[in-house]
Amino acid sequence: MSGLSSPPLGALMPASPHATVVSLPTLADVESYERKEARVWQHIHGGYPRFVRHHLVAEAAKHAAEKWGRTGELFPLVSRASAEKIVAWSEAKNATIDQVEDWVLVSTEKGDVAERFAKWVQHTGVLISSRQAEAFLQGKKIDLRQGEEARQKIRQACSTYFEGVPAQDIILTLSGMNAVAAALKAVNSVQLPRGKNVWIQLGWLYVDSTRILEKSKTIRHEFVSDITDLVQVEKLLARGDVAGVLTEVPNNPQLEMADIPALRKLCDHYGAKLILDPSSVGLAILNSLPYADLVCCSLTKYAASEGDVMAGLCVVNPQRENATEMLAVVKKESEPLHALDAMVLVKQITQLEDVSLRLSQQAKELAQRLAQHPAVAQVRTADTGRTAKNFRALQRLSAGAGSLITIELTKDMRDVYDRLAVVKGPSFGLVFTIVSPFLWLAHFSEVTSPEGRASIRAAGLDPDLLRISVGLEPIEEIWGTFTQALK
Repeated sequence: MSGLSSPPLGALMPASPHATVVSLPTLADVESYERKEARVWQHIHGGYPRFVRHHLVAEAAKHAAEKWGRTGELFPLVSRASAEKIVAWSEAKNATIDQVEDWVLVSTEKGDVAERFAKWVQHTGVLISSRQAEAFLQGKKIDLRQGEEARQKIRQACSTYFEGVPAQDIILTLSGMNAVAAALKAVNSVQLPRGKNVWIQLGWLYVDSTRILEKSKTIRHEFVSDITDLVQVEKLLARGDVAGVLTEVPNNPQLEMADIPALRKLCDHYGAKLILDPSSVGLAILNSLPYADLVCCSLTKYAASEGDVMAGLCVVNPQRENATEMLAVVKKESEPLHALDAMVLVKQITQLEDVSLRLSQQAKELAQRLAQHPAVAQVRTADTGRTAKNFRALQRLSAGAGSLITIELTKDMRDVYDRLAVVKGPSFGLVFTIVSPFLWLAHFSEVTSPEGRASIRAAGLDPDLLRISVGLEPIEEIWGTFTQALK
């Protein structure tokens, strides 16, 4: 019998006030979570920071609102610049922005405007962190010098994975999505004046990357669902109006990736930029910079493997055309990793290579066992399946394939998910095993309608797939809980 267990509803993992994973132990809990039902939300006081407002962040906003006499929907954001951009985008005409120490409080009227505002805050990841909120509430003075020293050490650690890039040009951001948003703006800054205003989304992408492309008021969005379909990509590029291509290497949750060297040649031929996002496997596994104009990556996974920091980075390839101009825009448009979060991340990031390798070894073993189980219809990993050679073309020497496995079942997913004795919720690339009914969390409206489920299947995905992030618990314990749940 496995020694693992599924934490109760709302439990934070790890046992830290700043944990980034919240437990959703049953599919009914996931459904209530997505529908914002009190049954579940009364137990949730933290979670993945872009989706769940931490109780410390909410308390800081309330405290500031009382001081300034503000009402309505409250948004504690990291800077005035980000606040003003989202106010303009959401057309929040009656919003107020108050400076509160090193962050700002935005107050908007309730209703549609506030909902639009909240979504763009989610997409771009500009809420203050729980540590920043805690410091404000406690009146704690932040050692900015120590924070900058930590950031510099993080840049230095990351520079191992970006040959030819000065450490000071590795832009640390407060989330992976903030890096993506800044990268898109950097490309648009040089491409829109050339009449190039179309973005190609190649393959299924993380939900917020897709939403930024869909909701942009300055560009058009083209979705090529088959990540291997470079014929369709070239047809779009040949029109001459494509600013760039955004793709994940590999994508999440399919764990497939394009022929990146071939895609690079197409982008060069037609004057398009290429943004690559290796978040699903992390920096230590794929060498993506030589083929990219910009690389964006979440450091919340693998780098912050304990599960208590949110962070990201953006790197501009200095060898590519317009690198200097785009780097300047990334620096201007991104929001820096807060000093307090940097001081925690710097203690974990030195383990990135070792943790990535160990997680990969665990995932490989579990994937091989699951592939033999009669209740499992399909197992996906980055280094197996139809695009394995594309993955290996960028794989670093002696690296694995990351912590992620996606499985499709021959039996009812709800029953299996509910029975699994592991942490269940969002996030991955952490030292503990996490299982997620990924599309139920990221695309709930689609998986709960016949039309939506059909569109998901048309994109090559099973709406009821399970995404497994394999942790560092003893492999026999992990296997034990899966065999029990799959009976």
